[in-house]
Amino acid sequence: MTDFWDRYGKPIPILQWLVVIVLSAHVLVSSGSSLTPGQAEAFVLALVGGNLALLFGLPRIISWGVISTILVIIDSLLVPTALYVTGINDTGLYVVYFGIIMIAGASGNLKRAVLLASVTCVAYGAFEFGSYMLFQTQGTEQLGTILLRVPFFLAMTAYYGAMGEFAQKERRARETHERYAQEIRRIFSSYVSPRIVEELIKDPGKATLGGQRKELAMLFADLVGFTSFSETHSPEEVVAQLNEYLSAMTEVVFQWDGTIDKFVGDSIIVYWGAPLDQPNHDELAVKCALHMQKRLAELQEKWKAEGRVPFRAGIGIHTGEVVVGNIGAEGKRMDYTMIGDHVNLASRLQDLTRQLGFSIVVSEETAARTKDLIGKEGSADNRGGRLGHVSLRKLPPVKVKGKVQPVVVYALESLESGATSIVDA
Repeated sequence: MTDFWDRYGKPIPILQWLVVIVLSAHVLVSSGSSLTPGQAEAFVLALVGGNLALLFGLPRIISWGVISTILVIIDSLLVPTALYVTGINDTGLYVVYFGIIMIAGASGNLKRAVLLASVTCVAYGAFEFGSYMLFQTQGTEQLGTILLRVPFFLAMTAYYGAMGEFAQKERRARETHERYAQEIRRIFSSYVSPRIVEELIKDPGKATLGGQRKELAMLFADLVGFTSFSETHSPEEVVAQLNEYLSAMTEVVFQWDGTIDKFVGDSIIVYWGAPLDQPNHDELAVKCALHMQKRLAELQEKWKAEGRVPFRAGIGIHTGEVVVGNIGAEGKRMDYTMIGDHVNLASRLQDLTRQLGFSIVVSEETAARTKDLIGKEGSADNRGGRLGHVSLRKLPPVKVKGKVQPVVVYALESLESGATSIVDA
């Protein structure tokens, strides 16, 4: 019953039924009709059946915005037709009717439309009643028919006023949605994949721009030896090769639905879990890191063939609660970024890759959440909760800057296809 009311218990269908009921009553009780009683009843049944089809059939295939337009067009023609077949040939009546449509449509507000048309209806009723009582005008309808026209006009006013208000609300909602979409694209297009941008546009509530605490999986990647490379090569060579590397890594990050926090020189900072909630953020981060190393290996082969320096990269991954949101100077420079102690630890893990001699180093928190994925049968892209052909080995605790106690870290490596995965608890 609730679903039924949510779907059909709206101003437009309710008022549409009001119009049909009033119009049907007018057809059945009008004097001077060219229709026989049987034809009048058939006409009313056609009205009711057509209304059922419009209100209960069309919403299943098209939107309410389109349906409202169809109803306005049909009813604008249907009402004069119904009045004509009931023998009403008074030109003034049609003038008043279309005048009310114009009033209601132009007002775009149900209350205002009813108020304006009420004045019109009272004036019309007073004129007709006065003509009937004082002059007994031959062309004037009987008193009952005259009195029926006033509520009929009011019903039509409410109907077209609601249509106008609905159209205004639809327009404002569409404009608001478009503004949100433009703002979301402006803020997030540089950070996340187009697929995530479209999800945020569909549900702008997910794009929380204020700072909030969230658990994220964070990845820091940095090239090894890039500083010395920059000192011994021309700026053009440095920028060209760095852009090639960053472009390739960005494609990988977006493939795994990561959010790029920023590029700092040759460093890439990425996270998962914001702006969209991603319950499997650890899995996505680990798989992205493995894919980044695979893509880098392909670039290394290309660079060697071209006689260029084959960069290596170190990647650190950590999971923890941070503050994420729009941070910066209001109205001047704002970035959607993350801050917190866990961000610093993720950066320190990336620094450890040089010290420990491994390309990917993950924290104990991240390793604990990905162990269950390892050893399961992998697929070509390792999607779907699987992480096959990898080695996750526990390393001796290490001291990192900013931490009193040594931290436990793991080395993550990709193995040849078909090799047995290794998990060191």
